[in-house]
Amino acid sequence: MTDGQVAAKPIVITVFNQKGGVGKTTTSVNLAVCLAALGRRVVLVDLDSQSNATTSMSLTAPVPTGAYHLITGRASCSECLKPTPYDNLRLIAGSDELAWADIELALQDDCQLAIQRAFERLPSDVEIVVIDCPPAPGIVSVNALVAADAVVMPVMPSPHALDGLHKAWWNVNRVRGHFNHDLHTVYILLTMTEDGEMTGRLTEDIIAEFGARVVPVLIPRDPVVIEAAARDLPVVTMAPQSPPARAYLRLAELLLNRVSRMAALAEGDEGAGSADRDFGADRLAEWAGAVAQSGQGRRAVPEPGDPPAPGWTEDIPAGLPLTMAPGWGWKLAVAAALVLLGVVMGLAAGLTIHNWSLVPIPV
Repeated sequence: MTDGQVAAKPIVITVFNQKGGVGKTTTSVNLAVCLAALGRRVVLVDLDSQSNATTSMSLTAPVPTGAYHLITGRASCSECLKPTPYDNLRLIAGSDELAWADIELALQDDCQLAIQRAFERLPSDVEIVVIDCPPAPGIVSVNALVAADAVVMPVMPSPHALDGLHKAWWNVNRVRGHFNHDLHTVYILLTMTEDGEMTGRLTEDIIAEFGARVVPVLIPRDPVVIEAAARDLPVVTMAPQSPPARAYLRLAELLLNRVSRMAALAEGDEGAGSADRDFGADRLAEWAGAVAQSGQGRRAVPEPGDPPAPGWTEDIPAGLPLTMAPGWGWKLAVAAALVLLGVVMGLAAGLTIHNWSLVPIPV
């Protein structure tokens, strides 16, 4: 897949880990932006009902058509693709309805193929698709893995995250064994890394266990990532010279070179174009300037002292009856019934034990 060439089938990179809080959405967003900065025509698909990848693309309002409508067959690809502030990058947005997608897909025949079928209708100029999965191994995540040509599994070097990595690895292998036999490209990305004995030891353990599947790029822990998330911006366009931004650009370059070789070999072409990091860095700097000039993301961080949103109050009136809270009535009724039932059963059990004690035991 060289410059100027249109891919017959886009390369699908699925970012997956069933454990939350490991940098999955941050990786998806920044990887997609960097791939676009490197000159590839990219589509970012937000399959998470929290829709953080969507808000990072400056799309905050509920969308009439998005990932939910695409994978359930309610809308076409052309209806779901939305422009973003970045050239070459389009978005299929997430929405609250994705929380129900697992249930709806489960009722379909070959439910694990829904996303794969939907991607067959993507425009022919799409070269790479980056999928942000929900933090759960449900049917939607299985669909994303079935459609994947490559999987990136972000993990932070901590004991709990390492346990989650083993479980996610097991699920990826199950999908590969049952549905996607051609899925051989699985990479592990270490995120939120920092200096320290514990972090160093866990990093060494992960590399020792998974070997070459661990990407030789470390995403460092940095407050700028949190600030970018608070502003609903990719860190690569808010602070393109920061250590995390430079690391994500290196990650995109590495993955692009590898998936380009995959595509070239599949088409019988031994040569494969390589990514131009300087070109990508210049493009990110250009986008960062446009973001700063437009003020994108500024309103996402409220100024100190802003009043609470309408409907909230700092003072709770004394003696407020519980019945004024919506939904409390039936909860109190159920609680009272359970308490009464427990008392009755306790009395019945006590009488039974007392009666048994009066029965003479035969000698």
